[in-house]
Amino acid sequence: MRYPPEFVDRVQEANNIADIIGQYTQLKQSGNGYMGRCPFPDHAEKTASFSVSEAKQVYHCFGCKKSGNVFSFLRDYNGMSFPDAVEYLAERASISLPEIHKDQNDQFQIQHDKKKALLKANKLAAEFFAETLKRAPNDHPIKNYIQMRKLKPETITEFQIGYAPSEWESLAQHLHQNNISAAVAEEAKLVRPRKEGNGHFDLFRDRLMFPILSPTSEVLAFGGRIHDQGEPKYLNSPETPVFNKGRVLYGIPHTAKYIRAEDAVVVVEGYMDLVSLFQVGIRNGVATMGTALTAEHAKLIKRLTPNVIVLFDSDEAGQRAAERSLPLLLAAGLYPRGLVLEEAKDPDEFVNKFGVEALQKKVASAPELFNVVLHMWMSDYKGEASQKVKLIDQVRPVFDAIPDSRLKSLYATELSQRMNVAIDWVRSSLQKPIQQRDYTRQPELGSNAANASEPHKTELPEPRKPLFLLSGSSQAEILLLQLALKSRANFEQILNQPGQQILSQINHLGVKSLLEKAEQVYRQDLEKFDRLTSLLIDHVDKPELLFGISSLGSTEFDEEKENKMIQDCCRRIQQMFLKEQVKKIALGFKQNVDEVKLKEIDGLQRNRLSLNKNDK
Repeated sequence: MRYPPEFVDRVQEANNIADIIGQYTQLKQSGNGYMGRCPFPDHAEKTASFSVSEAKQVYHCFGCKKSGNVFSFLRDYNGMSFPDAVEYLAERASISLPEIHKDQNDQFQIQHDKKKALLKANKLAAEFFAETLKRAPNDHPIKNYIQMRKLKPETITEFQIGYAPSEWESLAQHLHQNNISAAVAEEAKLVRPRKEGNGHFDLFRDRLMFPILSPTSEVLAFGGRIHDQGEPKYLNSPETPVFNKGRVLYGIPHTAKYIRAEDAVVVVEGYMDLVSLFQVGIRNGVATMGTALTAEHAKLIKRLTPNVIVLFDSDEAGQRAAERSLPLLLAAGLYPRGLVLEEAKDPDEFVNKFGVEALQKKVASAPELFNVVLHMWMSDYKGEASQKVKLIDQVRPVFDAIPDSRLKSLYATELSQRMNVAIDWVRSSLQKPIQQRDYTRQPELGSNAANASEPHKTELPEPRKPLFLLSGSSQAEILLLQLALKSRANFEQILNQPGQQILSQINHLGVKSLLEKAEQVYRQDLEKFDRLTSLLIDHVDKPELLFGISSLGSTEFDEEKENKMIQDCCRRIQQMFLKEQVKKIALGFKQNVDEVKLKEIDGLQRNRLSLNKNDK
């Protein structure tokens, strides 16, 4: 799907890149821009090297060299296609999408439109639940429950918490009034058809509602908690084309920037656990919505941080959860730690009893999950031969899941000491079995073993070739380009060099073409200068070359210094241009000596000498 360039520009102008990136990493004011830790998962850093410019609407990491605009960030960080990014940003800015001719036989477009319809229905439902809670009288049981759970108004607003009324058709009627068809509402799992007669009834009734959001804050589904006696305590949306609970973690849009800032994530079981922790200041958490951790969950976490602390219940179910989680987290290359809160049934109760500082200390000192699980398995260990064999067989799948041989070796040493056996025996016993389970993939429900063993294939769009190749350009040419994009004053000075026509004298075709394109855009609309870098960044082979002198965190204009740098660059570019001209003319001498050409070379050489004198 293609959108008109003027519509894309409008969408980009309506969204602030600092607000978008600020959802994933904490940004702090630095000069005229912002600095923070790089949010990309393949660049783990302890000090801030990631810079965002509001003026230019671009980002640049001085560590990993990733650069781009808001569209490239959503593509590289969230895996969005360009049309998806445009639609997400348009929705975020309340801009209506233009009407585009659609092929009725395009299956991709059909699925795309279906998902959009489901997301629209979910958004309307979330707004309905939030408004219903807001309008409930103060003596309503749901308000009493909120008061008992000590939920603050700002917390309710942050997580868009709402209330599903007890009436059977309230939401169904609301969706119908807002032109959501019964078929869409049913597929979104918001309503169900009546067994007898016509019509639909609401799936969620008389529950505190927690919208489940995507990383880009789209409403995917809901979790509803009962506020009185009854079962089930939690009711989650069934799976839909936009919601798979094994691939979604509750809370990420609210907590991602804190997770990245702390370089650690606390994994809890349910909505209320996460919201309670967030409210008392532990904001680097996610929740699994009452389900077991999956390989997809581990991949989501890896994008934010490699350090995981999982909170488990102290009962048998908590022990089983710890055992299942360990190989999954290790297989994803994470460093998991585990914490069992034996003094309370959940984190909220622990905080109420002992205070948030006590929980923070426990989280900070949580042991490695490997040791937590090993302690469980060795609770009645007496060192008998049969116990040693059983334990090594029990622990072998965990070792098979570890991709890092160094970590595997250290765990083997620890295991040998705990078991009181020779390290060589442990290593030989931990050799991979013939049938090894792959913890990095889980078969979809309903798939057979043969299908589950096939690797998942995803067709990726062919990357666009850059329009401007900057590789091989000289230092002077790149410095001039960086100065040109740094400020409007610099750009005007470069374009208006007296009698030099400096753009025509640049040797490198990529730099020359890019500056000519920048001039064209600038001349058409002077107000577009601040967005020039953002407009051009997706069309070069090395975006990092657009930065440097134009350090995003330090954009102060030093007129005298930068004027001198521009003059120096122009002189060097002129020298290179004249040298190339001499070479071209000299090549013609091999066939024919021309007096006119000799005079031309002499003039060029004199110009070069005068430029050299100016350098000195």
